[in-house]
Amino acid sequence: MFAALMFVSIQANAADFDYVDRHDNTVTTTHEAAFHITIGETFRPLGELHHRQESNGRMFQVSFAAFADGSDIILIHAERLEAENGILTYDHLPQGLIDGIPFGLQEQCIPAEAALSLADNPEAQFVTERGFDIRLPFYLTQHLIASEDGNAELILSYGRPVDNCTDIPESFTSETRTRAVNTITLEHVSD
Repeated sequence: MFAALMFVSIQANAADFDYVDRHDNTVTTTHEAAFHITIGETFRPLGELHHRQESNGRMFQVSFAAFADGSDIILIHAERLEAENGILTYDHLPQGLIDGIPFGLQEQCIPAEAALSLADNPEAQFVTERGFDIRLPFYLTQHLIASEDGNAELILSYGRPVDNCTDIPESFTSETRTRAVNTITLEHVSD
């Protein structure tokens, strides 16, 4: 959701594509980056959304699911490049693990000044309509993995409000990473 601030989004008919099979607090991604994801019981499912978005001149098909627990949120993005050119990789990012599965780690903070951008973001609108209060500034820790063919990706984001984006204590970022790892259970889906 918040990572998509720089994306141009286009609503899509859910019948065109659907890369998440969601039941209660479990999601199975159904594209080339296939994983079974379980979210902790304290998080309530907010539903799923399917849309297309452009990033850096490339069009993606996005299936999105969200879960909330108070002011914390977990976002699952199952994305696929429309033009299969195999460019997706996260080897350049610092590495982290969830249940022994390596991911590229990325962190970002969405400042209070981004409120107008969020108003036009379909994922932000989606979670807001389902009762999640997006309080900016907002910090996200993200786990990113690309499929072997480089055409699909899974992005798991854990977010929570922060006092400001310019001076985030290491204790806050560390606790957020720990919450993500302790709340998300992950396993590969075999062919």
